[in-house]
Amino acid sequence: MSRFRPEPVEWHVPRRGALPLSDPPRPGAAIEISVSDALARYWILDCPAGLASVAELDLYAAERFAALFGEDPARWVLRYDPDPTARAWLACALPAAVAVDLPRRAAERGWRPRRIQPQFVRAYNRHCRRLERTVAFCLAGEESTTIGLIVDGCWRNVRVHPPLDRSRADFATLLRRDCRQAGLAEICPPPVIVGPLAQVTA
Repeated sequence: MSRFRPEPVEWHVPRRGALPLSDPPRPGAAIEISVSDALARYWILDCPAGLASVAELDLYAAERFAALFGEDPARWVLRYDPDPTARAWLACALPAAVAVDLPRRAAERGWRPRRIQPQFVRAYNRHCRRLERTVAFCLAGEESTTIGLIVDGCWRNVRVHPPLDRSRADFATLLRRDCRQAGLAEICPPPVIVGPLAQVTA
């Protein structure tokens, strides 16, 4: 007979910072931390040639982060998906005060932190198996609109915009701008839109 395994509790971290965390229903209960994209940084990491170790990849990612955002990578936690079959990888960063301190605080309260992810990454992981190889995947959230462009299975661009109900531009305009920035001016990938403000794109 299989054991019942309860779903982990989700602790959402909005732009203004983490809300108070209650005690777990039982010691060691699982918790997953979801961080607003308004706090995250995304970029596309071109697949480097000639790097032979994880340490070299980490240094390369940190150098690209500093060049793109003008911030000290030591104050951030950087993550990337080194897919050996792809020419470019999705990379993201969260402030260390969020990515390190919040799991520690949860553990001190008796929770068992499973993972911490920005909202776009969390949404993409939930839907990626059902997506076509060429797609504009959009998370229309309450604090931000994040659009990721994928062409033939390769990440081309990711940008975070204001939420659609507070944006000066509609979704179609945002998508065209992102496509132009990614060198896809002629044809934009077909969009797949999820999230609480997905209906605003209609």
